[in-house]
Amino acid sequence: MKKKFFYLISVILIILIPTTVTEIYLKYVGLGDPIIYDPNFVYGYAPRINQKKNRLKNSTVTINDIGLRTIYDWKENEDKKKIIFFGDSVTYGGSYIDDKEIFSHLTCEHLNDINYLCGNAGVNAYGIHNIVYRSRYDTRITDDNLRIFILVPDDFYRGLQDHNTAHFFMKENNFLFPAIFEAINFISSKYNIRNFISKNSDSITNKNKYSLIDESIKILNSEITRLTKDKKKVLIFFSNSKSNTSINDLILKKINNQIDHEIINFSNILTEEMFEDETHYNKMGHKTIALFISKKIIENFNKN
Repeated sequence: MKKKFFYLISVILIILIPTTVTEIYLKYVGLGDPIIYDPNFVYGYAPRINQKKNRLKNSTVTINDIGLRTIYDWKENEDKKKIIFFGDSVTYGGSYIDDKEIFSHLTCEHLNDINYLCGNAGVNAYGIHNIVYRSRYDTRITDDNLRIFILVPDDFYRGLQDHNTAHFFMKENNFLFPAIFEAINFISSKYNIRNFISKNSDSITNKNKYSLIDESIKILNSEITRLTKDKKKVLIFFSNSKSNTSINDLILKKINNQIDHEIINFSNILTEEMFEDETHYNKMGHKTIALFISKKIIENFNKN
């Protein structure tokens, strides 16, 4: 009996000790308390309102009272002029960059005007359809004075993404070992076993890809046209990847030819050391982009 009890305790400790150590380490890294998202029938999904989480590299991620990434609540600043950034994860900034170090926040800092607030409506995995529909149909976002769109080549052939697209949590992570379960969730989403079995397609769909690019440009152009007719101020920026490709050049050429609005290219100001990976910026990149955008705001609107 004693041997069985000793054996049972040994097995529990063998499992529990490494599991606990792993949990502690992953929490130290910044996992375990992810940003929560809400689904939406029109624009797919968006961060849930009123969140403040400590994430990777000890970075704080704050979602305000209308679902924007910013340290400022909109309803407490109704007298302020608002600038809203729309885009994907490049605009959102990732969980490894602190709220006060992403370019949407730094842009308003560079304007040096306490009457301006910047909000970030960028969301991970958004495509052009999500970006446009969020701009058009998110009724919480109506009192802005300037809308800034940050476009990335991948956005044009993603289509409309929903909350099943990536590793998003749709409710609080209340598991016994939340950091471990967040890591498992990320790995299982990225390396979904279905992608190697039933979803491992041998179809050739390149032609559809270019059709989707054209359709995305039409949808984007319709939104820019709508905003300008409504007397909204708009700036559009194009952010290429670190390794430029022919399809990226094609997309930039198409949007320059088909969208009746200036497209401002980041290519001349971004260098390799400003990227965290192939697409996203590191802290140096965010600082550079913020300074550039703030200058363009002043040039185009003289901050009025």
